[in-house]
Amino acid sequence: MEARRGSWRWILVLLAMLVVAWGAKLVLLPGRGFDAAAWALDAEYGRGPRLEMADRLVARSALLGRTRAEVVAQLGEPPPTAYFSDWHLVYWLGPERGFLSIDSEWLVVRFSPAGTASDCRIVRD
Repeated sequence: MEARRGSWRWILVLLAMLVVAWGAKLVLLPGRGFDAAAWALDAEYGRGPRLEMADRLVARSALLGRTRAEVVAQLGEPPPTAYFSDWHLVYWLGPERGFLSIDSEWLVVRFSPAGTASDCRIVRD
């Protein structure tokens, strides 16, 4: 009987560890990894891949410290837009997430006088 009780304790401990590991992954690695083909395909439709990839790019500060040429080589040249004129690169990600999607979400990048990305955020219009 005691051995059986000990087995259940180990199972519960392992399940708790799995839940904690899964939660840590969601917090530390939001979104999904960058995929250039999915990024390019989602440019016109905004169904989610760009939003998820941008979440990870921002969370990991993956664009910071890169030159404009390096960022454009990865993400492509953004189309001209009148939105967010105080930012140097502006990428449309898609309709804002949430129950009532009225606005759009955008990935914006600002470069320092030295020419490297100094700020990168997801913003709404």
